[in-house]
Amino acid sequence: MRLHEYYFGNLIKESQALDQESPLLLAIIKEFGSYENWEKDFKSMGAMRGIGWVILYYDVSAGRLFNIWVNEHDVGHLAGATPLLVMDVFEHAYILDYGINRKEYIEKISACWDWSVVEKRFLVVANNF
Repeated sequence: MRLHEYYFGNLIKESQALDQESPLLLAIIKEFGSYENWEKDFKSMGAMRGIGWVILYYDVSAGRLFNIWVNEHDVGHLAGATPLLVMDVFEHAYILDYGINRKEYIEKISACWDWSVVEKRFLVVANNF
């Protein structure tokens, strides 16, 4: 249930780009080299064969961002890391609207990410540790 709460909580009708001075954007650039590199990595994980979740995590101990694939709801999470952005890539998330075209789903859902929510999640964990 929790991953669904994160997933639906980070969606909005139409996404706005991250502010260029956003601490989250600066952390993404530091970790991945650019926003585009991060986005390509995140989306390509979602396009992998199989069902699961793609999650942008912040590891408090390391002070780093990670994109990871989680196959099940309760297996494979990074200990001590906090989910910031969650994308559901189980068939139930897209099959009715997009059939087997997961790539189209990923493009459409990424246009609905609520960066203000994702950034709040980041600021809470980054500033409290």
